[in-house]
Amino acid sequence: MTQSRWCRRVGQAAVLAGLLTLELTSAPTSSGSTGRGDDSGLIVFQTERPAGDHTQTDLYTVTPDGSAPTRLTATPDLNEFGPVWSHDGDQIAFWRTPAPFGVGRLWVMSADGSDRRALTTGVDARDPSWNPDGSRIVYDRATDDLYSLRVSDGQDVQQLTSGPEFDFEPAWSPDGRRIAFTRGTATGDPGNIYVLRLNGLQLTRITRSAAYDHQVAWAPRGHRLVFERDFGDRSSIYTIRSKGTDLKRLTSGAHFDVGPAYSPDASRIAFGSDRAGFLDDLWVMDSDGTDAEQLTSLPFSEAFPDWRA
Repeated sequence: MTQSRWCRRVGQAAVLAGLLTLELTSAPTSSGSTGRGDDSGLIVFQTERPAGDHTQTDLYTVTPDGSAPTRLTATPDLNEFGPVWSHDGDQIAFWRTPAPFGVGRLWVMSADGSDRRALTTGVDARDPSWNPDGSRIVYDRATDDLYSLRVSDGQDVQQLTSGPEFDFEPAWSPDGRRIAFTRGTATGDPGNIYVLRLNGLQLTRITRSAAYDHQVAWAPRGHRLVFERDFGDRSSIYTIRSKGTDLKRLTSGAHFDVGPAYSPDASRIAFGSDRAGFLDDLWVMDSDGTDAEQLTSLPFSEAFPDWRA
C-alpha cells in the first residue's frame, strides 16, 4: 500500500472511527456471495476496523463464493497489510506495522494463521511477493528500491534496483524470471508499471500514463498483467500484455476499484471497491471486466485480495 493510497485510508479511517462502534468478532459472517460454487481456493485479504482512536487492519480468508470468512490475525495495536499466498498455498507473506502506521516488517505464517515468524528487522520493509518455488520473497524498502531475501531465515538479502526513482509494490512472475513493479519519481511521474528481467537485470517500461499505475499482479501463465490506475478522485482496473501491448480498461465509474488479483485459472479477477457504498468490499468479475459481483459485505472495509492456487 503506497503513501497516496494510505492518505485516502486515513480519511476513511476517521469516518470509520466516528460512525462505527461495533466490534468485529473473530468469526464474522458474510452477507455477500457470488452464488458460484468455486473450488479454486481461498482468497486472503485485509480488513480495517475501528480500534479506539485509530483503526486496525487484520487478515482474513474467504471462499471464492463469499462464504466462510475466517480471521487469521488479531493483533491489538498492530496492522497487517498486503497478504500474498506462496505458490504451493501453504504459507502467506504479509507486512506488519505498529497501528495506526509505522515502520514495516515482513512476516510469513501458515495458511491458517499459525506459525508466524518475522523475516526482517531494522529496515522499513513492505509489499512482499513470492518466487514460484517459495524460496525467496521480493519486497520494497523505504529507501525506494527493490530487494529480495531468502525465506528460510530472512538472510541472503539482494538489492535489485537502485537510483533516484521510487520502486515499490513488486510482483514476481509465475516463471520466476521477471518482477513487475511500479516506478515513480519525486516530481513528474506518479508511477508506471515496469518489468525487471532478472537475467541481466533488463528493465522494460510497460505503461505510459499521466495517471498513477500500481498494485500490479500477474496472470497465472504470465501473459498479462492486471493493475490499478488512480486518477485522483477515482481508480479503475486495467490489464495489459506483459510486453506492454493490448491495454484494456476493465472497470469505470466514480468509485475506487483497487488491488486486483487473478483467479488460479485466470477466468476471474478479485478486487476491492467502494462501489456499493463508502466502505470497500471485495468484488469479483470475469477477466474481461464483465459480470462483476459483490463477494463480501462485512461490517467494515475489505480490500487487497490474493487468490490461492
